[in-house]
Amino acid sequence: MIFLFFVSNVTFSQLTTPFSSLNSIGELNDNSFANNLAMGGLGISNGSYWHLNNQNPAALTSNRFTIFEMGISSDVRQIINETSKDINGNGNINYIGFGVPLIKGGKWITSIGFNPYSTVSYNLINQKLIDQSSALAFYEYSGTGGLTEAYWANGFRLGNELSLGIKGSYIFGKITNTTSAFVSNETQFNSTYFEESVYNDYSLNIGIFYKKELVESKFLKIGMVYDLKSSLNANRFTQLERRIPGSSSPVVLDTLIDNEISTFNIPRSYGIGISYEIIDKLSFGFEFKVQPWNDKSGFTDNLSIHYKNSFQLSSGIEIIPEAENVNNYFKRVTYRSGIVYKSFPYLVNGGSINSIGLTFGFSLPVGSISRINLAFELGRRGNLSKTLIKERYLKFIVGSSINNIWFIKRKFD
Repeated sequence: MIFLFFVSNVTFSQLTTPFSSLNSIGELNDNSFANNLAMGGLGISNGSYWHLNNQNPAALTSNRFTIFEMGISSDVRQIINETSKDINGNGNINYIGFGVPLIKGGKWITSIGFNPYSTVSYNLINQKLIDQSSALAFYEYSGTGGLTEAYWANGFRLGNELSLGIKGSYIFGKITNTTSAFVSNETQFNSTYFEESVYNDYSLNIGIFYKKELVESKFLKIGMVYDLKSSLNANRFTQLERRIPGSSSPVVLDTLIDNEISTFNIPRSYGIGISYEIIDKLSFGFEFKVQPWNDKSGFTDNLSIHYKNSFQLSSGIEIIPEAENVNNYFKRVTYRSGIVYKSFPYLVNGGSINSIGLTFGFSLPVGSISRINLAFELGRRGNLSKTLIKERYLKFIVGSSINNIWFIKRKFD
C-alpha cells in the first residue's frame, strides 16, 4: 500500500508528507533544538554554556546554568507529483527540556525532557475506472500518530578536557493506518481496513566529548555518540469494517488481529563531529551520522519494505559580533547558518530518497543569560525522475532558553 504514493494518478488530501508512509513507525525526527537546527543540526561536538545539548549527553558538561528549554515548530510543505501539487502545513510543540548542574564546574549535569521521535501523517485518494462500467472505484489511504521520547541524560566531566555522558529514553506512542474502498453510484457497503499499533521500549545513548584549549579562549571540540539497537514492542490490532454509504457507524466488524505482540527493530547508530570555538565570538563545525538499516530492521515479518544505510552530513557556523556591547543590541545577537544533507533508509522504485537543506537562525538575548531562539530550514527532498514525488519544505522553530543559577550559597556581610 505505501508505495501507491510513489506512482502517478494520485490525489493528496490533508497530507503532511507522503514519506511518513514508508516506515511502519513513520518518519524519524531528528532531535535538534532551535540552536542546533539553525547550524545544520550541529550538536554532537557543539556544547554550549547557554543551551542544553540533546544530541550528545557528554556535551552537557559545557552548561553552567539551570536551563529550561522549550520549542514550538511549524512547517509548510509543497508536495509535487506528475499530476498534482499540494501545499499544507502544521505546528506542534517540538521539545521540552530541563537541565541543572548537580556538581559545580560542569562536573555533573543532569537533564530530562520530551521530544517527538517519529511522525505519521498522510492521506491520499486514488481512483480507477471499473472495467465495462462507468463507475469509479475510490481508494483512500491515511495514517496518523507517532512516537514520543522521554529521556534522562547525564554528563560527567573527567578532568579538564574529557567528558562522558549517558542518556536513557522511554519511547512510546500509537499509530493508526486505514485503507478504505468504495464505488461511485453504488449502494453496496463501503469497506475499511483499520490497523492500530501501540509501541513502547527503552533505548540507551552513550557520548564522549573532548574540549581542548588551544590558546586562551580558543577551543577544539570533538564529540562522538553511539545509540544502541532498540527493539520496540508493538501491540497490534487490525479490523475490517463495512458501512452503508452515508453512515458513520459500521454494520459489520471482523477482527483480524487482536493484541498481537510484534517487535520493530531500530538499528544502532553512530555519530562523530569536530568544532572550533572562540568563546562568545565564533563557533563552526562538521558532523557525520550513520545508521545501518537492513532487511533485519523494522518488522521482520514485513517483507514488502526494504531498507538501506542512512546517513546525515551537517556543517554550521555561529557568530556573535560583540557579546558585551551594551549600546548595540544587535551586536549581542548570535547569528547562525548551516547546511544539512540526509540520505534516508527507504528505497522507492529501487532508488534512494535524499534531501538537502539550508538553515539559519538567531539567538536574541533576554536579560543577561536567557535567550529567544529562532531557526529556519529551507530544503527539498526526493525527485520526480526516481521517486516520482518531490517535496519542498520550510521548517521553523521558535524556542526559549530560560537560564538561572541554582545551588549558590548566599554570602552575608
